[in-house]
Amino acid sequence: MPDDDELYEAIVLADENDQIGYTRHLCELYLRDHPDDVPTLIRYASNLILLAQYSAAQAVLDHVQTIVPEKYLQLVLAQRGRLSEARGDFSRAEKWFMQAHELVPSDATYLIYAGSVSFRSGDLNRAQAYARRATECPAGCIDEAFFNLGGYLLSLRQYREAAECYRKALEIDPDYEIAKERLSDVELILLHEGKGLS
Repeated sequence: MPDDDELYEAIVLADENDQIGYTRHLCELYLRDHPDDVPTLIRYASNLILLAQYSAAQAVLDHVQTIVPEKYLQLVLAQRGRLSEARGDFSRAEKWFMQAHELVPSDATYLIYAGSVSFRSGDLNRAQAYARRATECPAGCIDEAFFNLGGYLLSLRQYREAAECYRKALEIDPDYEIAKERLSDVELILLHEGKGLS
């Protein structure tokens, strides 16, 4: 059996390679000797959610929340949001994501997640509001915030604004392939509207 450092490195590598079953297995091995290792517990909960082991994930999150240092609490709250989202409880997921956001208000990440679950619940105006707030944050995946806002505007048939959002996402990340595809999609609609073909 590998030593602790090798095992931890194997966990990180398996997780980075999206080997969810193997990551879960390795986490369980590591947690036998380190039952309160917060990063491993959070990673373990994440993989349990992906494997639809919701009760087990809930138990892990309940435990880790009692021991997590305050500066990492948002990571646990975000996993609670992901768990609620996986269970189809978008309203509760949104609340968890917003609690996480309150702990790191300069980061767009949790606003993006809240917007996504609002969109999935059919509340396009709320999703759009979260995405707009996310685009104004100084940190996080601002390109993703613009991309998501573009999608919400596309859904609302606000094509010119959607195109502008996709362009802004591409200014931040010129290699954002799906943003290129969505921009092309919206430009086709605008071209047809311009020719009176709508």
